[in-house]
Amino acid sequence: MNDFELTKNFLKNILDEPTFEKWILPLSYIGTKNNIAFVGSPDKKKTIWIKNNLLNNINKHTKREFNFVLKVVPLYEDENEDEDENIIPTIDDDIKYTGSYRSNLQSRYNFENFVQVDQNRMAYSFARNVSEFPGQNYNPLYIYSDVGLGKTHLLYAIGNHIVKNDKKTRVIYSTTNDFMHDYVESNRLNRRTDFINKYISVDVLLIDDLQYITKWEGTSEQFYYIFNKLIQFEKQIVLCCDKPPDDVKGLEKRIKSRFEWGSIVNIFHYDLEGRLAILKNKLVERRHLFKYDFDIPEEVLFFLASSIKDNVRKLEGALNRLIGVANLKFSDAKGTKITLEFAKEALKPIISLKKKTVTIERIKEFVAQKYNIKVEDLVSKSNKREIAEPRQISMYLCKKLTKKPLNEIGIKFGGKHHSTVLHSLNKIKKNIKDDPDFSMEINSIIKFFQD
Repeated sequence: MNDFELTKNFLKNILDEPTFEKWILPLSYIGTKNNIAFVGSPDKKKTIWIKNNLLNNINKHTKREFNFVLKVVPLYEDENEDEDENIIPTIDDDIKYTGSYRSNLQSRYNFENFVQVDQNRMAYSFARNVSEFPGQNYNPLYIYSDVGLGKTHLLYAIGNHIVKNDKKTRVIYSTTNDFMHDYVESNRLNRRTDFINKYISVDVLLIDDLQYITKWEGTSEQFYYIFNKLIQFEKQIVLCCDKPPDDVKGLEKRIKSRFEWGSIVNIFHYDLEGRLAILKNKLVERRHLFKYDFDIPEEVLFFLASSIKDNVRKLEGALNRLIGVANLKFSDAKGTKITLEFAKEALKPIISLKKKTVTIERIKEFVAQKYNIKVEDLVSKSNKREIAEPRQISMYLCKKLTKKPLNEIGIKFGGKHHSTVLHSLNKIKKNIKDDPDFSMEINSIIKFFQD
């Protein structure tokens, strides 16, 4: 089997059948020299299209798997070959769409109000790159995560940024459900060609909830056709899903392989620090929007962030409800401080107020956030005052609120000896006795966990 046969076997599983037959089959193998496999192209259009649309990705694969690259050479005469080298076939001459486009974008979602934290930073970076260079670097871009972690926000942000940079760019955002209804309606009106041409002639296609695309067989076939056409035309596709490609049941293997040619990124579940960062950002937004004059303290934000862990959308909803209830109650008051008790009462319909077990980990998270350090600092060997004192406070709280033995507490703080834990307890007890402000601070933390 020659080098080009190896390449063709690979491409047959990647490309749709019409693309493979139109662009790859007509090529002929010439020979291999110095790790370069030379293949001949019968006409200029095929040479240019392959160079502009496939060759880079093909060579990444062949270099990695077989240690050679392809070089396409002309098997025709053309005196003006250099003159037309940069011509890229775009849309077939018979594809015309005269209807109007609706982008379906929601302008309030943009990159500026998307809160970057460690769990979403990679997805943000790839989305931002696509919005600056659509169709060039990551195509298609596939973003996946559980529900309510920000995928749709990024999808809208990509579209909004592209349109902001060039209002003539044709962008369509669609859920798979909307895509299906669009297809059904086009069939009802006997305008299926218009449906196909509408999606094939866009510059950027943003598809949400891809996990449902295989639910309707006819719709999935149309999607595969449109997907392949847009990739051929180097138009940008961004897909969002609640699971990685391999876990989407019924999704064609060759489509999954094409995802790998672009880029696949995910958004992880946010940790406490990430959820608090999101809440604080949203708090600034809401204050600017609603012009309220009450204060929401750190302990209330911690209560929200520690109570709602799996869904940022729900977390924002809880914050909105709290602000709404507070607005009604304190609209005429100035400088009111929202108490933890008020927040718990206001959020009863959203947050279960079953008493939660106080754990060492919960105490460490709370203290780290309150004193603006990392949980890792509490278990480190550092004896800097800004770390040592919160560590001692944490140990004191662990003993008082969990009744764990000293040696177990010591283990949870980086393997500290029980005598070190005892020293910390005695020091905090003394500070509580000698300093009324410090005593009030510790009692407020204890009250937070006991309420």
